[in-house]
Amino acid sequence: MGFTGSFFVARSGRPLLELPAVVVAGGDPYAWWRDGEWQMLQVWPMGDPGNSIVEDTGAPVLAAHVVDGDFAAVEAASPSGLSWKCALRPEAARGYDFPEEWIGDPREVTELAAAWAREAGRQPDPEAVFAALVAEAGPAEALVPTLLCALGFGFTEEICLAEAGE
Repeated sequence: MGFTGSFFVARSGRPLLELPAVVVAGGDPYAWWRDGEWQMLQVWPMGDPGNSIVEDTGAPVLAAHVVDGDFAAVEAASPSGLSWKCALRPEAARGYDFPEEWIGDPREVTELAAAWAREAGRQPDPEAVFAALVAEAGPAEALVPTLLCALGFGFTEEICLAEAGE
């Protein structure tokens, strides 16, 4: 049995844990990373604040919901209305009868994801984005940081909140 939980990525001047949408979504915080003003928060079990984090931050947001380490349902949105969704480890997602419209065409998703990343002020690598979208190897929770790196994020300085007792 693999990891089941969520990753949230957003730009915020305060910790993501304090955003109303994250508080309402619930889940226990596990780890937190920073890349300048950008943050990535990992919680378990899954929480789903939907697109309300966009309202809380006024910035592009990405959420990845990992199911038993087998696949991740990813959705991203921005204040301009640009949004996209996909499944990491798409064949594994199909094994769960995950809706095909969520999985999407990897070439179309790559274009939308790259545009979203540019709107977020990042410099995406479209070839690496495509490779992450079609990858089937490894646990899904490991593909989330791979996708984020391809989108131009460089999260570092993991703080393990579960061990810190926060």
